[in-house]
Amino acid sequence: MKYQVSTPAMPFPFSVRQLIRLFFRSLLWSLNVVLALYTLLLYWLLDDVPVEHWSASMLMITLPIAWALNIACLLIWFFTNPWRCLLSLLVLLAGFWLWPRTIAWNDPVSNLYGKPTLTLLSYNLMNFNAEEFYRNPQARHETRLLTDWVVKNEASVKCFQEFYNSQRHPSLRMIARFDSSGYAYKALLYPDYKRQPDMYVGLAIFSRYPILNQGREAFGPSHNGIVWADIKIGADTVRVINVHLESMGIRVRRVLDQQEMAGVRLQTRGILSSLREGFMARQAQIRTVERYVDESPYPVVVTGDFNETPYSVVYGRMRAKLHNAFEDAGRGFGFSLNRAPSVLRIDNQFYDANALTALRFKTLRHVPYSDHYPILGNYMFERARKSRF
Repeated sequence: MKYQVSTPAMPFPFSVRQLIRLFFRSLLWSLNVVLALYTLLLYWLLDDVPVEHWSASMLMITLPIAWALNIACLLIWFFTNPWRCLLSLLVLLAGFWLWPRTIAWNDPVSNLYGKPTLTLLSYNLMNFNAEEFYRNPQARHETRLLTDWVVKNEASVKCFQEFYNSQRHPSLRMIARFDSSGYAYKALLYPDYKRQPDMYVGLAIFSRYPILNQGREAFGPSHNGIVWADIKIGADTVRVINVHLESMGIRVRRVLDQQEMAGVRLQTRGILSSLREGFMARQAQIRTVERYVDESPYPVVVTGDFNETPYSVVYGRMRAKLHNAFEDAGRGFGFSLNRAPSVLRIDNQFYDANALTALRFKTLRHVPYSDHYPILGNYMFERARKSRF
């Protein structure tokens, strides 16, 4: 009698759950590798700005997102496969030279020897919300708070973007109010304000110190442009350049407010188109700013609304010529936009570190009256210096 011995079936090496887990781990690892290569590409684009095409600028502004995704991958692999977390860790460490543009932690510097100083305020005023001021009585209180704050602030030199002057209401007679508050010297993008009862002046500089020379240049038929002033402070003279570059065109709230997908797509296409046009315009405008810096016989401070993040062609070009006050004397992230997306630092002060020391720099986030926060820099003259040449 023959017995048939049954061979036990080989167990399937993986369960369905394990296969699914393996698949997603492999997919995540593949995406992690692609993300690492993409982040390294952004580093290359930001290193000495080798490519200035608008598409490169579009990629550059995504660096914070790439960093956040790398951090997420690092944490996931740390708890599941620790060796794989090394990839994102190394990528993050490779970008250490960009960290100062993102977060600063500086202690204020003391002026121990009583050297001359410059305190410089820069603020995009959103035209004091003038249209709402006249149309909606409830908006007048907010405008009065804003106008009173900018007049009473103690900065010796004040630079404004989207400045407005009106003769129709005492609260908005801003040029006269600054004059009566001790700011006897001014430089305006459109100086013919006396001829019109209401005028969007655009850019303005007000100073307690004498202005020796000044100039202006508008960027086309808009309120964007440059106003500069050579300001004499004791034995020193400094050129303050107030800039307002082309708008970023980002209105995230318009996208979020859409109820239909068609509206979302339309608004998104509008934002992308505005970003492209803005990148091209600002890259041309920053060359004009550089010309005024290069032609200045005095140390220079460039301040204003650049409408560019620290990961951009514009920021890189300015940083190649001058130091950034936030990086040298600021604290925290310095976000300066008071609307969505509110995690952007687009208002800056760049200065000539050969003649000036940044003592402190602040983004005044407790001043909420405009769609930007004011920025305040305090500088010390290292020595009396009349010429850069």
